[in-house]
Amino acid sequence: MSDFWFNILLEIGLLVLLGVLYYFYQRKKILSYEADKGPLLMGYILQCCLSERGEDPSPDLDPVIEVLDDYLHHKSGSAPVAIIQHFIKQGKGSVELLAVMKEALNELEGDGKK
Repeated sequence: MSDFWFNILLEIGLLVLLGVLYYFYQRKKILSYEADKGPLLMGYILQCCLSERGEDPSPDLDPVIEVLDDYLHHKSGSAPVAIIQHFIKQGKGSVELLAVMKEALNELEGDGKK
């Protein structure tokens, strides 16, 4: 009978150990995603701006593209949130581009609220 209880306790201990290891693995993945969220979202905004602009230069989009490119190539220390917000307030881009920018900024600002 004691072998039965020993085996049960051993299996429970093994499952607890595996659960704790899985918790730390997932925590590490979430923290690394949160650390890379800013550049990831800014890169997505840059891709959307470039696809909307096309081959022709755009006096409205070019400054936003340059600032985003500088941020992604580590020439600028902080994310260009103010410039993107200014572009959104002007409303000179397409509805889809403005929606992408608003959602990305909401996602970035959501970090401070949690």
